[in-house]
Amino acid sequence: MRRTDPSALGLCLDTGHIVYAGGDPVDVLDRHADRVWHVHFKDCDPKVASHARAAGMGYLAAVRAQLFCELGVGAVNFAAVLAALRRRRYSGWIVVEQDVFPGSGSPAESAARNRSYLRSLGL
Repeated sequence: MRRTDPSALGLCLDTGHIVYAGGDPVDVLDRHADRVWHVHFKDCDPKVASHARAAGMGYLAAVRAQLFCELGVGAVNFAAVLAALRRRRYSGWIVVEQDVFPGSGSPAESAARNRSYLRSLGL
């Protein structure tokens, strides 16, 4: 972030990708709040992430192994992320980015479960 112009390049805070990379979305937000232009709420299955790292899987293989799960099922602490966004008075978009896999129902069913989870957070 130090090497880029803040007026030209912002940050998409992608919760699932940050967690998969071993980071903490709240920490990233704390360090780069002024650069967050957009937020993706995405969850990350810690068991799949651990297996992918141990097996040396590439990113696409990890995604196919269902790395990114429905909101509230994985390792992302969305309540803490939401609290951090509210403390900073974030007023931009938050987009739910959801991969839907065979056996998990239709995209509409997955979206309904995600929406229910978001309501449980007060959104």
